[in-house]
Amino acid sequence: MAPQEENLSLWRQVEKTPTTAIKPADVDGQKIMTLDQIYVIQLATELFGPMGIGWGYRIEDERYDQGAPILDAKTGELITHEQTHTVRLVLWYRWHGEKGEVTQFGHTRAVYRTNNGRWKTDGEAPKKSVTDAIKKCLSLLGFAADVYGGKFDNHGYLQERQAETELEQAEDYDAALQEKRDEFKTWLEKQCAGFDMIPHPASIQKVLTIQLEQLPRRASIARLDEKAQQVAGEKLKASAEEAIDKLRQARAAEKTANKTSQESAHG
Repeated sequence: MAPQEENLSLWRQVEKTPTTAIKPADVDGQKIMTLDQIYVIQLATELFGPMGIGWGYRIEDERYDQGAPILDAKTGELITHEQTHTVRLVLWYRWHGEKGEVTQFGHTRAVYRTNNGRWKTDGEAPKKSVTDAIKKCLSLLGFAADVYGGKFDNHGYLQERQAETELEQAEDYDAALQEKRDEFKTWLEKQCAGFDMIPHPASIQKVLTIQLEQLPRRASIARLDEKAQQVAGEKLKASAEEAIDKLRQARAAEKTANKTSQESAHG
């Protein structure tokens, strides 16, 4: 194995996340994807061994950081400040007989004003900060890299991972795979037939470009090999070219008919 491939061997094993391990959340008005902590802990245990033996962590620092001021609504006087709990955590692990360490910070709002104006104290802030730091440390090793890299914000990638998850969890894998391939075949036939509905050659080329960009993802969902993907691409190109030829022939025929009509009128 080449050095670069060896360096990325762990990353490649853990970078893709099943859709069952994520869920959408609204944090301070921001739509984000949150990662299930048990999923990454279990995955780390599968690769490194039980926590405390093959991997683990230690807290190097823990504190409450002062945040925004809390003022009296009537007098405007300072009452206190919002508080954020912070930990600095070192995660250690054993990989190929060697011990490695990564460090990250975990943060949780401990005392704060909610969106409806009420004040809240989160008694589980320390636990949440530790979880946050563990997930961040593992992300530096490649765990759930697609989540932290923002790939799930792309609808196409989300569809691909959903299909992969369905296949991995299917009771009858062969039947589930055949269903995905039938869906791909239906999509391909629909796209090829659709070219005849487009009235301009330039528009046909634009649609073809979009379809060819979508093709690798859709082929991946159906787990088609490179040769099958290439055949599908050639079929799309041939259908597009055929539709363009039909348009050109129709326009040439129309032009000839108009010319004949004009000559007859002047004759």
